[in-house]
Amino acid sequence: MGDALDTIVPGSGSGGSRRRARARRAVLSGVAAVAVLPVLPPTAAQAAPSPKAPSPEASAARASAPRAESPQGRSPKAATPTARPPKAPSLKAPSLTTGSSATGQKFSPPPAGPWPKGGTFSVFLCWDDAPWENCHGRAVTAEQRRALGERLRAMPQVKDVRFVSRQEALADYRRAYAGDEVMLSVLKAGDLPESFVGTLRDRADIAPFPAALNRAPGVANAGAFGHPFWRYKADAYLTLCGADDCAGRGRATSQERKAVEARLAGMEEVEHVYVEDAAHARRVLSFMWAGRLPDSATVSEGYFVKLADPTDARSFAATMEELPGVGGAGVVETG
Repeated sequence: MGDALDTIVPGSGSGGSRRRARARRAVLSGVAAVAVLPVLPPTAAQAAPSPKAPSPEASAARASAPRAESPQGRSPKAATPTARPPKAPSLKAPSLTTGSSATGQKFSPPPAGPWPKGGTFSVFLCWDDAPWENCHGRAVTAEQRRALGERLRAMPQVKDVRFVSRQEALADYRRAYAGDEVMLSVLKAGDLPESFVGTLRDRADIAPFPAALNRAPGVANAGAFGHPFWRYKADAYLTLCGADDCAGRGRATSQERKAVEARLAGMEEVEHVYVEDAAHARRVLSFMWAGRLPDSATVSEGYFVKLADPTDARSFAATMEELPGVGGAGVVETG
């Protein structure tokens, strides 16, 4: 298995780009807190024509939050999530990012916690010609939909659950990507399946949840993830270019890093900056994936920013994304 996103982002395994960096960080930060897309089985993803393929961020959205996936989809050889999630990461705060020149009260390592409890899930329903084996090419029936809803509501590990129609899924998607013309242009209502989304009571429920639902009649695929670590701790993020994150170049240089930090230090709207190194980014991502993160997955160093006015997060990210050495920037959603 290659990069962590290779299994969930069609076309992301080769080359690199700013948008790939944004997709990777979306998984980390929950930038698309309302995920509306299921994950295609690998064979279907490879066969899908490029005009229909969602952008990396759209794919990351379906992986990142509540409602997205069993990251391997429905491939017969997909790895079965382990039933025992790992222990929560150490609460010891890491040092500042290697090579960072950030100093002063405005900059600090990530907070020691708290690490979120529980998790979120998505159960995507079959539609006509859906590529999952469990769908048999047919859409979910009304009876299957009703039975699945009853089953979810009766599961002791499920804290709450709601049904999301195709129209509601599109509205959620548009709300998650308001202001992003590229993201808003890639999907239409017919592309989004029905689903059940909700929250799980305990972290221990995350890993075994997909296997319990993936074979249920009318289910295309199911997935569960831990709540994003950065939710409520920061309003926006930006990542630095890594070895393969930014097309046509390598890692952010020390001068580019210093320029980014100087820009952050001089912005009145920036109240605090958490400097995240690769080790902490990996811990966060592994925590969210409940131990299913491949060792080969790459992560990016970056900054999580607390703003005086959180409503400025989107415009702040758009400005910072244009700086040399920045691989991506976005909003840390709270939904």
